[in-house]
Amino acid sequence: MTKHTNDPKEQQQREAEQAQQEATKNKQQAEAKEVAGRHKNDGPKDHKGADKGPRGQ
Repeated sequence: MTKHTNDPKEQQQREAEQAQQEATKNKQQAEAKEVAGRHKNDGPKDHKGADKGPRGQ
């Protein structure tokens, strides 16, 4: 069981730890979204555009 005190230093330290954990969590989520967005269009291509082979030149 955690000990709850009204000591301002301990309360400030707990708040700082919570803020640090929140910042870390937000950073990890942002990185995950960035990686997902960066690789969104990866995969097999449906067609090769204007490249039609030897006859299309």
